[in-house]
Amino acid sequence: MLDTGDALVGGGILGDLTQGEAIVAGMNLMGYDAMALGPMELSMGPDLLRKRMQEASFPMLSANAVLRETGELFAEPYAILDLGDLRVGVIGLTRPPAEPGDSFEVLDPLETASGSVSEVAAQADVVVVLTNEPYSSALGIGEAVAGIDLLIAGRPQQLPTQARRIPATGTIALTTEPPAQRHTGRRVGRLAVTVDRDRSLIGESWQPVALDRTIPDSPSMTALLKSYP
Repeated sequence: MLDTGDALVGGGILGDLTQGEAIVAGMNLMGYDAMALGPMELSMGPDLLRKRMQEASFPMLSANAVLRETGELFAEPYAILDLGDLRVGVIGLTRPPAEPGDSFEVLDPLETASGSVSEVAAQADVVVVLTNEPYSSALGIGEAVAGIDLLIAGRPQQLPTQARRIPATGTIALTTEPPAQRHTGRRVGRLAVTVDRDRSLIGESWQPVALDRTIPDSPSMTALLKSYP
């Protein structure tokens, strides 16, 4: 279970009122595996964001967000997840913010991907790139950088209805629903693939799943929400 970021603050009242604490608690409860840091997370500042990252039971990743003062990476650039017989490498790429901040610098996502994918591919059977770059920009990364099996981007122009194969590299590209005030989380994306004997992904099928009233509320999530005033 993955997230392209811009998730902790800016998408609704509870996340903003708790400075992302409630969102992290909810993501922990749902069993997230990884998340890419977005500009909204960086806007929280290093100290508060570190606190949220420590509370998370999953890695928050960015291979291109560095501390402006030192030039050091702020987060882990990638994570290697053991899923059954597969080792899945997940790389986080942060979208450069519209306005440069005082604490962070966000390096070029394409240049970062070019250096990160081969490193991760040497350790994993499947390489996944999570980014909150606009879909069109993310497709450019998928076309230019070989070795990405799955590219998940945020900020599409419209709600997508299917996964796309990038002809030049064979990368599967798909997008998440764009967050909106008080409407984040109306849908999740479900991807089904077959892992071939050579560890390639085939037979991809992706669809958005509406979180409507046909899906019963989780008692544990309801209890968590009720714990906040």
